[in-house]
Amino acid sequence: MKHRDPQSARAVAARTLASLVLVLLGAASAESADTSADDSLDFLLRDLQEDDDPTAGGPPAASASPTATRSEPEQAQAPAPEPAADMASIPVTGLRSPDTEDAEPRRRSRPRQPLLEEIVVTARRREESLQETPVAVTAMSAEALSAAGVSSITDLQQIVPGLQFGESATKTPSIFIRGVGQRDASAELDPGVGVYLNGIFIARQDTQLLDTVDTESIQVLRGPQGTLFGKNNTGGAMLVTTRAPDLGTPEFGGTAKAGNFGRLDLRLHGNLPLIDDRLGLRVAVNSKNYDGYLENIDDGTSFGDEKRLAAAARLLWNVTDSLSADGFLFWSRQDERSTAVTCLYQNPQANVAQLHYPARPDFETACRESEAAARDGKVSLTTADSVIKMDNLMTALTLSWDLADLQIKSISAWSHQYNIERNDDQDGTAVDILSTGSRALNRNLAAAGIDAPGEYRDQYSQELQINGDLLDGRVSYTTGLFLSRETMNNNTFGSTVGPNGLAGIDPSTVTDILIPGLPNLGSLLVFPLATYIATRSDLQNDSAAVFAQGTWNATEWLQLTLGARYTFEDRWRDLDVFPVDSVAYAQRIGAVYIDPAGFYSPITRVQFDALGRNVPDLPLIENLGADVREEQWRNFTPSATVSLLATPVLLERFRLDSGMLYFTYSEGFKAGGFSPRGAELVSFEPEEVANYEIGLKLDAVDSRLRINAALFYMDYTNIQVRVAEQGERFSDIFLFMSNAGAATIAGAEIEATALFGELMLFASANYTDAEYQVFEGQIINPGQGVTTTDRSDEPFGLVPEASYAAGLQYNWMTPIGMFVPRLQMYYRDELFTGLDYRAVEYPSSTIDEVTLWNARVTCFLGEHLSLAAFVNNLTDEHYFKSGFSVSAALGAATLVQGEPRTYGVELSWAF
Repeated sequence: MKHRDPQSARAVAARTLASLVLVLLGAASAESADTSADDSLDFLLRDLQEDDDPTAGGPPAASASPTATRSEPEQAQAPAPEPAADMASIPVTGLRSPDTEDAEPRRRSRPRQPLLEEIVVTARRREESLQETPVAVTAMSAEALSAAGVSSITDLQQIVPGLQFGESATKTPSIFIRGVGQRDASAELDPGVGVYLNGIFIARQDTQLLDTVDTESIQVLRGPQGTLFGKNNTGGAMLVTTRAPDLGTPEFGGTAKAGNFGRLDLRLHGNLPLIDDRLGLRVAVNSKNYDGYLENIDDGTSFGDEKRLAAAARLLWNVTDSLSADGFLFWSRQDERSTAVTCLYQNPQANVAQLHYPARPDFETACRESEAAARDGKVSLTTADSVIKMDNLMTALTLSWDLADLQIKSISAWSHQYNIERNDDQDGTAVDILSTGSRALNRNLAAAGIDAPGEYRDQYSQELQINGDLLDGRVSYTTGLFLSRETMNNNTFGSTVGPNGLAGIDPSTVTDILIPGLPNLGSLLVFPLATYIATRSDLQNDSAAVFAQGTWNATEWLQLTLGARYTFEDRWRDLDVFPVDSVAYAQRIGAVYIDPAGFYSPITRVQFDALGRNVPDLPLIENLGADVREEQWRNFTPSATVSLLATPVLLERFRLDSGMLYFTYSEGFKAGGFSPRGAELVSFEPEEVANYEIGLKLDAVDSRLRINAALFYMDYTNIQVRVAEQGERFSDIFLFMSNAGAATIAGAEIEATALFGELMLFASANYTDAEYQVFEGQIINPGQGVTTTDRSDEPFGLVPEASYAAGLQYNWMTPIGMFVPRLQMYYRDELFTGLDYRAVEYPSSTIDEVTLWNARVTCFLGEHLSLAAFVNNLTDEHYFKSGFSVSAALGAATLVQGEPRTYGVELSWAF
């Protein structure tokens, strides 16, 4: 594993950012310096822009084209912007499709020069032009998502600068923006990037199956959004909007996708106007099926699979000209295997690495076999321990009143998760060494005759928003209230070391722990261990907030924005624990329990291996109400922005279409809570971020060039991190939340798009320099006490220092239709995966950098039909994309392999 000098990495990132700007500005200069540049471009593209029959082959309907354009003469008559859900597109992937009523004249007269359309976003809880919104935001329409080949939210990291997804064995996407996020999906943890579906906050990361919804647009807001969006937006926010019913035109359509590794997806939708311009219904069904790309050499099972089904309905009723009601219903089901991880052996002195397992290979042998399988793009692990199941139900009602210069919106929502089962193989080997989740707990509870009720969750939320204008529109404001209650019942966690919790250790290791210097008692004996961590909790999270933000247009070039939010949090959790009845278990294995460090008296290796053929159940003790904790937090999150808008004089002088320079100070916080550590609940404090940002937004060359960039610096305090620690017993591994201390994050990001006739070039880049200032961890040595270690030199987990993307897309008219070929690349720097203090010592804790290429060709065969072919990971790179390293206790890195080359076809229709 190579390690680059940080200064070199920074220089590369800086040169990359500078090159992107210079190339695109150079292209702009070539096109805007004088009319001859435009004439030259017209000459190069005249076959496409003048000689072709604009109606040949029946160009697709405007609603289907990802790159529909408007001509220069039409610019003055362009329709007013519509809501973001109806017109969001982005610089990275294409242009907004024109509205239906404008489609026919545009088909009759092909545009002379394509232009970048105006994009409307709701980053400040009101509809605004992207280029006039002082927020770092990327917005994508459904057409843009399709053009880019985005089939799940994790694909967005190859497009959006500063966005990174991690994945652990739980198959939950861990979202990071600008280095801020949350790696774990446990119930006590809130996300660092808030996800909103139709304005509804999705509280848990493991319920964010947003690739199964009927998506209209996605907006990614970078930087803390604590004022308008509240808690758990320290990194940013992701706003997902589903398609609203069309009240005038019925439509039925769908998309079918087939590819290698058994890919077979089907999306169907129907739009039905019930009362013209008054009442309409839209329904959608989405099925995703994928056999998986990783073969388990142990039993032939495929991992990386997908089996998801979702249905959504949205009913829109314009009750009066000023009052509308929007009802939303969503249901989804996930039933898959958990993420497969590959074991990379590191530390032979780790506690788990020193254990023996009855009638099974030792950890090093099993881990080396997993490494060898990875070289062939395969895995070796325990299939029986791998399952992910959840049903999700959500319903919401949004009421909107338009009263002159005032708009009032009420969003009421309820979500419910049930049929929850999550279990995964954490060690990445074919030996059942480290298994975590609900399956291990429920199996042993049932064997012990203890009731094991299923987990279920509920979330209720109510938000009131008021938008208005004062002083003849010079002042605009947004204010509101937010209330929520989230309950999680029977939230379970179980962890076993060894088959059903049985492992053993050499006598020499035991004597060193109990009585250092005692002679070796021989290798024919084994000291048995029973390692089982089992908890069950009920949780309740209550939240209330009031917020307000106002913008004053002081002059034609100066805009001032101030905002604030006050949040009250109340968190409660109880804890049931189920320890092993060590005395009873000793009788089942033919030993005597020795209390210190959890050992039993030695048995012969023959006896020990015989137990492996029929591992006895663990007798459990039911300790209900082992701990109960409640705590309240209050938080004030202000924000301030100064925006400088380019005046007509400046626009003319620098040949710009629009320009904005903004300076922002914003804060965000993520709620605290309680994490089990053995038989007690340990509290962790809210984390906070203070963000200082300078942003620039430019449109130039008659709307054929767009550049958006930002520099940021963040003070990051009380950082919540998942840490792994050795317990008091030799084989205990505790994973729990802690506050790391403090860090600073500085960086830069840029997005750019340039149009040359029917050719579009796009690029984005991000540089993140994240450093801990204070990060202390504990080291627990069985029988030797606790020490503290400084971990502030560690890199941020799963945060690349640099990433960038670039590509091109071309519209090519032919007699049979319009072909749109697209090629894009994505580079991601190294990723650190460590969870404990020893991980930084091993090169395999850091994942190598990777460059990926994707290609796609879409053919629009008339107004209602399109066919696409795609290849992802064109060069078939073998790489790791995520994972974790527990080097002190487990002694290995367990990493997730990325997808190899995949290919397929996609057919879309709409009538």
